Amino acid sequence: MKRLPLFASLALSAFIASCADPESTAPAGTTGSAVPAPARIAANFDVTQEVLINFQGVDDGLRAQCKKVGGSEATCSKYRISLINNGPDIGADERDWQLYFHSVRRSLALLNSDAFTLERVNGDLHRLTPTENFAGIASGETLPLDFLSESWMQFESDFQPRLFVVDADGKASVIQSTDTDDLKDIVLPINKNHPDNWKRVANDANTLATAASRFERFTGDSESIGDTGNDWRGRIIPKPLSAKVQQGAPVELAHGLALQAKGLGQGSVAALEQRIETLGLAARGPDAYPVAVSIDASGFEGQPAGAYRLSVGADGAQVTGVDESGAFYGVQSLLAATDLKSNSLPLVVVEDAPRFPHRGFFLDVGRNFHSKEVVLKLLDQMAAYKLNKFQFHLSDDEGWRLEIPGLPELTEIGSQRCFDLEENRCLLPQLGSGPKADNFGSGFYSVNDYVEILRYAADRQIEVVPEFDMPAHARSAVVAMEARYRKLKDADPAAAEAYRLIDPQDDTQYLSVQFYDDSYINPCVDSTYNFVGKLIREVKAMHDSAGQALKSWHFGGDEAVNILATASFEVGPGENPAKGDVVAEQRNKPWTNSPQCQKLIANGEVKAIDELGELYAKRVSRLVADAGIPTMAAWNDGVKKINDADEELATENNYVNSWAPLFWGGGDESVHFAETGFDLVQSHSDYLYFDMPQEVDPKERGYYWASRYTDTRKTFSYAPLNTAQLAELYPNRDGHSWAATSPSAEFAGSVRGLQGQLWSEVVRTDEAVEYQVFPRLLALAERAWHKAAWELPIQEGQTFSGETTFVDKQALARDWLDFSAALGNKELLKLDRAGIGYRVPVPGAVADGDSVKTALPYPGLALEYFDGESWKPLTDDIAPQDVESLRARSADGKRAGRAVSLDSSKG
Repeated sequence: MKRLPLFASLALSAFIASCADPESTAPAGTTGSAVPAPARIAANFDVTQEVLINFQGVDDGLRAQCKKVGGSEATCSKYRISLINNGPDIGADERDWQLYFHSVRRSLALLNSDAFTLERVNGDLHRLTPTENFAGIASGETLPLDFLSESWMQFESDFQPRLFVVDADGKASVIQSTDTDDLKDIVLPINKNHPDNWKRVANDANTLATAASRFERFTGDSESIGDTGNDWRGRIIPKPLSAKVQQGAPVELAHGLALQAKGLGQGSVAALEQRIETLGLAARGPDAYPVAVSIDASGFEGQPAGAYRLSVGADGAQVTGVDESGAFYGVQSLLAATDLKSNSLPLVVVEDAPRFPHRGFFLDVGRNFHSKEVVLKLLDQMAAYKLNKFQFHLSDDEGWRLEIPGLPELTEIGSQRCFDLEENRCLLPQLGSGPKADNFGSGFYSVNDYVEILRYAADRQIEVVPEFDMPAHARSAVVAMEARYRKLKDADPAAAEAYRLIDPQDDTQYLSVQFYDDSYINPCVDSTYNFVGKLIREVKAMHDSAGQALKSWHFGGDEAVNILATASFEVGPGENPAKGDVVAEQRNKPWTNSPQCQKLIANGEVKAIDELGELYAKRVSRLVADAGIPTMAAWNDGVKKINDADEELATENNYVNSWAPLFWGGGDESVHFAETGFDLVQSHSDYLYFDMPQEVDPKERGYYWASRYTDTRKTFSYAPLNTAQLAELYPNRDGHSWAATSPSAEFAGSVRGLQGQLWSEVVRTDEAVEYQVFPRLLALAERAWHKAAWELPIQEGQTFSGETTFVDKQALARDWLDFSAALGNKELLKLDRAGIGYRVPVPGAVADGDSVKTALPYPGLALEYFDGESWKPLTDDIAPQDVESLRARSADGKRAGRAVSLDSSKG
């Protein structure tokens, strides 16, 4: 794993130094008037960011202004950046600098000042340049700058750190007070200026999370179902087909477990022993509890790969797998049954097999890089809960993350973000990375790192599915290959052109979903496919080196659109008050003006511009098939116009990650792909995207375009075969009912599994990865492995909504209580032992007379209260007036969750 500058070669260290010149960071306490203004700003300024008005429809004048400047659906909010000068004066004549800032929303206008001009550079990077009207910023002065921002900002994580100033020589200096991934001192509360700023629209029917609302939500099931008692002691996650707890005292594991494995590979045995040691169950002496593991296919007729039997007796345990994966999973179930608090194991007999062959998890390391160490930790937990496909998103607009022999520019330039407007040394800063390459905006995996990850995954029965996202979301590759072209064009023109990814004569104007105007590779030039072929060959060689065949190639394919050409905009000045005004030239489809693409249309290879995405898919499928890779995959955007996957694609197997929110018709999209010959990996964003917030609280991290919240229970409630039934269980993102209709019964045969996703736009650190993923990953594993009784069989044409009553909600609630009890009482401590920084839940609480009633979404965690001076354990005799706020602690007691005020009006 390469995370520069720590593991850089000398050459790359020199590169980093040029990106992050030590002189570019002003020393703390720089106050002398002789010091240039940019250095004084960087050293002495504090910055706050806040939403002013986020309640759409309140200010009609704001909407008209939004339309005029080209905001999507003429929908805008106002927010403020305040510059607080804690140092000496910045004089009115000191204007030779620029202030850069990141914003995941397009900042369209500066509303309250003519002292600066506002520009969006590319993507989320914006800059302010002082004008002749700049009056200076006096010592002690706060300068508020109010912006018109497209759409809305409902969660604090919408704001980004690492603002920076650039002097006349182009030297960038990060404002030191913003050089952090902790936003608590940078972002003011969302509701500070308006109590409804947390809402998206005027009729938003969601419930803002408070102590009282959480209490009501967390206690609703137990009040209707009752206490499940100690059923959790025998509960295994994910739930087996059959698990029968036998009479008799649990087995005491005072001396640990002694694994006696036959038939398993050495790597898998080592992986299991590592898991046993991590949990504190390593064998201690000859009295360790024996666990005999073997592989024997007899007695498993008709069972899929991964099936196993487990029997736990007083004198030892027996695990028999139909294959190596089954034997591996049997041991994991034994460990799942173990209670670490009492160091005991119930007597249990298990018969089990997986529900789906694809039980996946996806990690985006393109937007922000994540270390090899956290990847390995994720693989450990995937294995513990029987997930078997790891989709590794290794490239995106903001970063290329895998070393490719022969194309060093991909990592020398494409993996790095620093301040270089020409992008000869690195990509532009994005997503809060600021001007330096010393954070998770930069980094890559070496060939050796990737081979290690492949082997590590294989030892844990996990297939790595590499993804390189193209033709859209490809800016890091485009920029890197253009830098390569400039480097070679004079000395070796043929080599310079060999892997170029654009048509240089294409002047089409467009805007991508992430607000880039230069991020799409051209599907009409041969050099694009030279590049893809080279990429496939080099990645396949890495898999061969690891001894793990490359079985699946994911080409991405998503979102190759011009958002300015959608129905959210019109040619201005237009008359529709709900559409943003843009000029006609900005509304072309991508590649419209490419001579190379026009040539393909003229010769009949494609009929129209909007078929170019499918042209790319077809040509890549031939490259994949020629490389001997049997399976190709894509996000559904890239193959929507494929009418027959078997006929039009060269690869033997093809599947689609169906990601559209269900309330937007995502279930119907899944049906469409099944009907056109694709297998389906259900990946619906409103239930299975772990970058969505975990509750409706602006302090939670996450994007929320698909869901205002996705907590562990919501993921647990997902029904992968009959997604229509979810319309009865959960509202849409605005809290309103929606409807969906079940497909034909044949649809189920196209579903090869489901997958959870973590996109990383606002997930900048490894710690944030763990917070977002856990414990939701366990609910994902439950649904991927086990079909619940409350999942309804498909009845073609059956329509569900918030008003129907087809789902057995009591059965769902009972199942959740069993799962959550095992999660809280057993599994969280296992995550602690593995060093996983899962999200500690925020408690629900109400004052009830002289006592405080509390609730958590899963039991077993200690609570404590703050009395104004210190944190203390919460006991039954604590009076409400003594409690200012409450918080929960992790299962091992070492970490605290976010605190909540007992006064529900304070959230």
